[in-house]
This record gives sequence, structure tokens and C-alpha cells, in this order.
Amino acid sequence: MPSILIIDNEFPIRADIYTFLERDGYTVQTTTNAAEGIQLAISNEFEFALIEQELSDHSGLKVLQAIKRVKPEIACLIIAKNPSYEIAVEAANNGAYSYIPKPISYEELSFHLSKGAKHRQLFIEARNLRKERYSNLQELSREKSMFKTVLNAINGGVLVINTDGELVYFNNASLINLNLDHLESGEQILQKLPEPIIKQISDYLFAKKYKSNISEIELEIIPNNKLYVQSVCSHIPKESNRFSGIVLVIRDITKKREVEHVKSQFVSMVAHELKTPLVAVEGFLQILQNPEITLTESKRIDFLKRSYDRIKSLFQLVNDLLDISRMELREKYRELDIIDFNEVVKTTINIFELDLKKHEITLTYNSDEALPKIKVEQNEISRVVSNLLSNAIKYNKPKGSINISLTKNENYLYFKITDTGIGIKEEDQPKLFQEFFRALNKQTRAQNGTGLGLTIVKRIVESYHGKIEFESQYGKGTSFLVKLPFVKN
Repeated sequence: MPSILIIDNEFPIRADIYTFLERDGYTVQTTTNAAEGIQLAISNEFEFALIEQELSDHSGLKVLQAIKRVKPEIACLIIAKNPSYEIAVEAANNGAYSYIPKPISYEELSFHLSKGAKHRQLFIEARNLRKERYSNLQELSREKSMFKTVLNAINGGVLVINTDGELVYFNNASLINLNLDHLESGEQILQKLPEPIIKQISDYLFAKKYKSNISEIELEIIPNNKLYVQSVCSHIPKESNRFSGIVLVIRDITKKREVEHVKSQFVSMVAHELKTPLVAVEGFLQILQNPEITLTESKRIDFLKRSYDRIKSLFQLVNDLLDISRMELREKYRELDIIDFNEVVKTTINIFELDLKKHEITLTYNSDEALPKIKVEQNEISRVVSNLLSNAIKYNKPKGSINISLTKNENYLYFKITDTGIGIKEEDQPKLFQEFFRALNKQTRAQNGTGLGLTIVKRIVESYHGKIEFESQYGKGTSFLVKLPFVKN
């Protein structure tokens, strides 16, 4: 069974993670103490270590350093209440294979554990390969600086090339990061590499003397940003200002590029969504201020009302963006209470009673008896219910119906809401939870919205280790299912 050590101050976090991991067959041991955590990691054979960034008695990064110094094969994951880019970089430099903020969804944790297992396997394979090749690298083993260079680069893809352009050493990660099926020690390597890397290596291979600087380039290996790497090249030093070869380190930076691209797209979308209502308001105000244009009182009031509506939508957009930002940074302060979800649903239905009558929509609600309670922030979970119910009303057909049910299984409360509305086209369904996405058709054009409601709903649900799923058939209706873990005795 995979074994995991959790070093974390916060008992609820440890307890939640512990429950999910044990259910999936992991052997889990927990501690709140840094010194005890280091001792447990060193004296036992753990495959994973989950380390809180800020422990009460020590820095999580110091704990990481101590563990990796003795047990480099342990896949270490830093978890943080107050994440930052600088700490993430420092954690990676100290050997952490990943860095994630709190609260952690179990889907996110499962993804990172899967990633860590591959990272650990590559490390062990590289270490074994290094031992097997050691006898064939006699010159490399005699040169202390050469040997140290290879060891420092082992976490990424590594290629060691002699002055004749022959491959002396490589690891499995280099095959993956260069998208190659096969390499063989002793072969001429340049012909197998991408053109930018060939040029990069050639500048060092044909140099007249040792270069102390390193060269870094970034290039696309698999088109459409499926694999993007950073190639770092340097000389392996020899006596008398000479060099005995070249070391090439290939790092996979695809995820980094994806994040940069998503950020760029997000900024562009925000600018567009802010600009549209501002342009409309500017136009109305210009007309109202122009003394050459005579307006009736009703027209003037209409322009003012339209301006007010645009400003109101801007406020809604800004508030939604602030909520998303807080969720991203995990800075939103939460006051968690143990609440009756059934009461939340009933209260929300009462709030929308007039809207239901206005659209002549029939609503039915069925709930199991004696349902367990959930531990959440009431405002957030009310927002989940109200957003889904509001959408079911707005996008329903005249005199349509909505069915809501609240049930449970062994681990989750199931909140399901089904409408007889316009539904979602199949090609639009994969984009449903994306920021600013709104399905455009003749039925939705008349409805106001920021396109952030379902994004926020999904993030709220997942922040409580829950899940949200949906089924939809265009022209017939949509069904959302929210699964929230309940409090167990």
C-alpha cells in the first residue's frame, strides 16, 4: 500500500485528508510537530510527505530540506495557507515536486499524488541508471565537478555529451521531455535533437575554450503547447581552461506556459467585459449632456435607467471577480458552521417564490428525512443553491417546471435540481464552468449575467471537497447534481 506522512498544524485539514486517503487504500501517519515529522520520515519508508508551509515550531521548507537531504526518494508536496510565487519557487528548488494552496480538494490532491508517484519513479529509475552506468563513466567519476554537475541536474532530463558529439549519459526524463522513443550511449546525438537545441549545443561543442556561463532557451517540442521545455546547456570543466564535454538539462515547463496563457486570456476577457457596459454608459451620458439634442422626459429617464443597469452589472462583475480572486489566493476568511442544508434549500425557495409565480413555473421539492448536517459557511452554500435555482428559472420555458431533491449516500449529501428549460448545446457543455462563458442563442440574449456564476459555484463546492456534475439536452432541460460531504458522528 502507498504510505503517506502528513505534517500539518490544522487538525481539520489533517482529518479531512486522512479520511479520504484511507478510504482510497493509503497508509497514513500524521503529526503536527516538525521535529517528529523529520524523524518519522527518516526512520520509515514513506512514499509521500505532505508538509504544511508554516508549522508552529518550524518552517515547512526547512522540514522539506531535512527530509530530502536524507531521503531524496520521498515525493514531497508543500501545502500552504498563504501561498506565493516566491515560496513556490523556493519549494521547487528544495526538492518539492509540487506546491498547492489550501483548502485542498480531494480531486486536486489525487492529481498531485499521481504526479508525485511518477516523479518518484523517475527519480528512482534515474538513480538506478546512474549506478548501472557508473562503471562506464570512469572519466566522469574522476572529475569531481563533472560528477557534481550531473547529480545537480538529475531532477530534470539530463544529457551528457562528450567533445566528439557522442552521448555519454542520459536519463529517462530526457526521453519524456524531448518526446524521444530511444537513445543509446555512444551514438551521435545532434541529429536526434530539435534544431534550436542543436544550435545551442553547437555554440558550446565547437568553442575554443571553457565557457563559465550557461545558455537557456525555451522551445515547443509537441505542437499546440502540448509539450514546452526549457533547455539549459553548460560546459563540463576540465583543467587548463578546457572542457571535457557538455551537460544539457531539459525541464518540462508546459504547465507554466499554460498558466501564463490562461492569465493573459483572463485579463483580456476582464478588460472586454468591463469595457462593454462602460462604452454604453458613456454613450448615454454624452447624449444626456449634449444641449443640441432634445429629449422627452420619458426618453431621458429611459437613458438614465439603462445607465444605472449597466453600472449595476459592473458592480456585480467586480464583486464576482473579487470573490474569484479571494478563492484563488485562499484569502477569503470563512466562518464555518454546522448547518442544516434542508433549511438552506427551503429558505432559498421562499426567496424566489415571486419569480416562480411571475414565470408560472411549478416547483417540487423532495427531501429525505433525518439528513446529516454539513460544515460550511452559510452564505457560500446559500449562494450555490440560489445561483442554480436562479438559472433554472431564467433559462426555463414559460409554464415549465423545476424539481429539487435532497438525498444522501454513505459519504455525501446529494442536492439535485432539474429544469425543463432550454438546455445546453453539446458543443457548449465542456465550457460551462469557464470564466465569462455564456451560451449565446436567441433564448439567452435577453438574460443579464456576468458568466461567472457557475465558475464561482464550482469553486465553492470543490473548496469543501465536494463535486458538481450536470446533464443537459438542448431544448429539453438541464440537471445539476451537487455532492457535499456531511459531518459524521
